[in-house]
Amino acid sequence: MAQPVSTDASIKQRNPLVRGVFFVLGFLCLALIPLSYLPGIPTFDLIILAAFFFSMSSEKMHNWMLNHRYFGKIITGYRDHGLTVRMKWTAAVSIVASLTVSAVFLIDSQILRTILALVGVYAVWFRAGRVTAQACAQVGGVWPGPFTR
Repeated sequence: MAQPVSTDASIKQRNPLVRGVFFVLGFLCLALIPLSYLPGIPTFDLIILAAFFFSMSSEKMHNWMLNHRYFGKIITGYRDHGLTVRMKWTAAVSIVASLTVSAVFLIDSQILRTILALVGVYAVWFRAGRVTAQACAQVGGVWPGPFTR
């Protein structure tokens, strides 16, 4: 049975308008997940963003995501351990492959191809710079993750 996961009340926004905006952004991220098979729309990032927005707005939706059979594994794995080396390589290969297909077959403008290449370089650099799960184990602790202060 799903168990509620406590959210730190000091992190949750108190302003109802801000909480509403975060709630809508969380649902927007969830709505875009089915489109993530298209090049350039990452599933992982949308799941992590949705979890972040729900953690700031709705404890019920945040608990639902953490207890979801698919989303929960991704969120808790990232929060507790960071990315594994395999995950980093998979992300890098996926980014390069999807952006290459887009640049070669879908875009005719050289300027847009250059922008796409720069976005790809940044995305691979960003993924490579995230905490590696083995590095967390070597320092003897668990990475606190993006949802804690």
